[in-house]
Amino acid sequence: MLTDWVLIRRLGAELQERLRGARVEDAGLLADGRIALTLRRRGARPLLAIDLFAASPLVTVEEGELGIGIEPGFVRVLARSLQGMTLADVTSPGEDRLLRLTFAARSRFGVGERLDLYLELVPRFGNAVLVKDGVVVAARKEFTPGENPRRPVHSGARYVLPPLPPRARTLAPPAAGTDAAADPLFVYRRSGELLQAYVVPMEGFDDAQLTREASLLALFAEVRGQETARAGNQRAAARRRALFKRLDERERKLRAEVAALADKRVRAQQREGLRSEGEQIFATLHLLAEGARDAAKERAAKLFSEYKKRGKSLPHVETRERAIAAGLEAVETLRWESERANDDDLDAVEAAVAQLGPQRAERKPERAPKRKRAPLELRTRSGSRILVGRSPLENADLTFRVARPNDLWFHTRGIPGAHVILARDDRAPAPGEDLELAASLAAFYSRAKGSTAVPVDYTLRKHVRKRRAAPPGLVWYTDAKTILAEPKSLDSVS
Repeated sequence: MLTDWVLIRRLGAELQERLRGARVEDAGLLADGRIALTLRRRGARPLLAIDLFAASPLVTVEEGELGIGIEPGFVRVLARSLQGMTLADVTSPGEDRLLRLTFAARSRFGVGERLDLYLELVPRFGNAVLVKDGVVVAARKEFTPGENPRRPVHSGARYVLPPLPPRARTLAPPAAGTDAAADPLFVYRRSGELLQAYVVPMEGFDDAQLTREASLLALFAEVRGQETARAGNQRAAARRRALFKRLDERERKLRAEVAALADKRVRAQQREGLRSEGEQIFATLHLLAEGARDAAKERAAKLFSEYKKRGKSLPHVETRERAIAAGLEAVETLRWESERANDDDLDAVEAAVAQLGPQRAERKPERAPKRKRAPLELRTRSGSRILVGRSPLENADLTFRVARPNDLWFHTRGIPGAHVILARDDRAPAPGEDLELAASLAAFYSRAKGSTAVPVDYTLRKHVRKRRAAPPGLVWYTDAKTILAEPKSLDSVS
């Protein structure tokens, strides 16, 4: 969003109206790294948040609390210098993207003190400079004369306004007779996303929705929200890519082991030739010269030893093949969980993936536990309760903590999916329509939700067992019946 000096001047006027007279309680960094001042005005405690280093620097008024991280020296000086002072004035000196926030205080002896906080809102060159009597007290980014001989900015230097561009101008000057600080802005959006706002109409937005809006601060807050959401989506996408990469690597190793075991199985099945060769050596031993018999006996012994070794390997091969098949199923299930998880559930999926194979020894420190949320739940007309898990941990919790032994447990047969529990408070048998509904939900909250008919197994919860050394939510079950169900979501049946 463009912020030339006309918009900065308008922003200053709006800040002046909204925050003038506010007292500074503290200064610090927000959790996302932005500088912020905690103010108090008329019983409210707004935060003045300053994002100097965004692609388009932003100043917003928000609700919230300062973070608790380590703060740079400039922020500590800002807090120590401004605490208890009052915001007396907000101006935009010159025709540049610059705000001057003037803070004032008066001692008990009547001695006045003034400090100016200059916000240089220039993309890629943003800075915040605290000034007293024209002398720099501290700056977010300092430059010595050796680093910037044209305009040094450091403690003790005279503060000089940033040089104007060769042709300081607005994108489009306001028309004669208009009040750029008061008239509604021309605001352009496309598909709900804020594109641009200015004091006069702009070209190049013919396909965008145009509205007239008064508050630039509200628009800056909207831009901030969009950027935060976009950054959150990017972080979530990066986390998903990391999950898929880890699962792909685990699958590659398991499949390589499958190939190696197949070779072992073939060798074990071909061991009879070794025994036959050894027996043939002993059968013809009397035909050999006396000096050659010892070497022949040694050769036969080695053949018989290899024969026994290959025979003993078969049970191990079969056991390991079953374990690898379970591991590949776990990888496929967690790959689906990574696809379906919303951003809030990625922690749970990451925790489950961390328990796959030898990676458990490399697990990162666990995050602070989150408060458990209520599972997805549906009450049927006949009084049954149907619960649906949304993550590996929630599946495990639902099955092994919430469900009672004689509640019914549903899961798509041979397909990654959610755990679904059908329970009745009166412990009476569930009617057939509730069984079909629970199966339809299990079908929808699975990888097969796009199918028209999905096989869903169900059994008593007491017949479901955790898999040994497997991530949460992966189970064995017995005594199951199967329903062919049409996928249905909770929204479509509630």
